[in-house]
Amino acid sequence: MSTDRDVTRIVRSWLEEGATALPDRVLDQVLDQLPATRQRRPWWPARRIADMNNVAKLAIAAAAVVVVAVVGINLLPASGGAGDGGPAVSPSPSPALSPSPSPRPSPSPTPAAVFPPRGELAVGSRHSMTLEGVALSFSVPTSDWMSNGSFGVVKSTGVGPDGAGFIFWTYTPTGVFADPCAYKKAAPVGSSTAALAAAVATIPGTVLVSGPTDVTVGGHPAKHVVLTVREDVDCTANSFMLWYAPREDLARYATELGSTIMVWIVDVDGTPVWIDGETYKGAGPVPGQQIQQIVDSIQFE
Repeated sequence: MSTDRDVTRIVRSWLEEGATALPDRVLDQVLDQLPATRQRRPWWPARRIADMNNVAKLAIAAAAVVVVAVVGINLLPASGGAGDGGPAVSPSPSPALSPSPSPRPSPSPTPAAVFPPRGELAVGSRHSMTLEGVALSFSVPTSDWMSNGSFGVVKSTGVGPDGAGFIFWTYTPTGVFADPCAYKKAAPVGSSTAALAAAVATIPGTVLVSGPTDVTVGGHPAKHVVLTVREDVDCTANSFMLWYAPREDLARYATELGSTIMVWIVDVDGTPVWIDGETYKGAGPVPGQQIQQIVDSIQFE
């Protein structure tokens, strides 16, 4: 994909217009602060992010103008202008103002973490996140689990019989794909946990292992479905689409043909919270057991 290159070109072109171009180090720091979407992930649980359109690229470029005002001020020399060589004008002194007492602000509650920071997850600690505005935390059973910092929690062993991974959905899916290889969506089924679980259980190209069944997650009722992606489907794993969220750029595809995917759709006081875990072809019982241990550790705040 060429998304990152296009954005870089647009931003540089925009920021370099005018009589004086900004130094490369300013431009580079601006580009470093812009959001970038990786088009492929080597082995994180898969969640597709659609290609950026031209409007989005221009929006990011426009945002860069705001960012450069801050970065540029911090990086340019303290005296003199932006390259005109003229003397700096000394400002006129302002009359001194007597300080007046200001009220002490009340402490604000610390917001719940959106997602655990990228990196290894410590055993024995609680790791916090917020999904659909619902705060929760979990623990991991072994030291080889790690976070990608945004939506994924996986074993560091990667894709293979010993691997496993989660997607914790910040936007709960609302429907499934009627033709997974053709990227054809079925109509949304809404926010009912029962309806969502029933839709998951009928996705073409999958084998239903169990469910939908009634379970409890963190003290709240949930629906649980387990399915396996068939190996004889007519597309590759990262083209085999499973379910989608209300945002057009968020959808789930299989990490590997033959993988087993476990879905929990939790009803938290009327808000559906979606969690899915995945083990890979040839997996023994341990990866699935660890996924269940993590789900069993979930506590809603």
